[in-house]
Amino acid sequence: MIEDKDEEKDKIKELSEKAKENLKRNEELRRKSSKFQSVHPGEKFLWLFDPEKIQPVEQEFDGKKIQRFQYTIKDPNIGQEKYWIVSKRTSEQIDAFLMEGRNLLKIQRLGSGNDTRYNIFPA
Repeated sequence: MIEDKDEEKDKIKELSEKAKENLKRNEELRRKSSKFQSVHPGEKFLWLFDPEKIQPVEQEFDGKKIQRFQYTIKDPNIGQEKYWIVSKRTSEQIDAFLMEGRNLLKIQRLGSGNDTRYNIFPA
């Protein structure tokens, strides 16, 4: 068993800076080409929300259909429109700011999986 771990360790190679740059570039290109915005744990974003383009959507989760909400967002620095689909709870937070006329919001993801939460603040 110890030998297996040693052999596995020998197969893992530290990536060069060039390799890390290439992988980061690929991730950024995949994000830019997608119509949908994903947020990784710990990430923070500043987004401009368009309240005229909110859509209710159904998604399947654990074999059940659940209600979600799709927002059209823009990064104010880039201007590219994307979609962000969120839960009812997150939608309530966003909508409270939109009702006040605040459509530029700071978003931070906390946790992952079923423990995902978002901190949402006006910019």
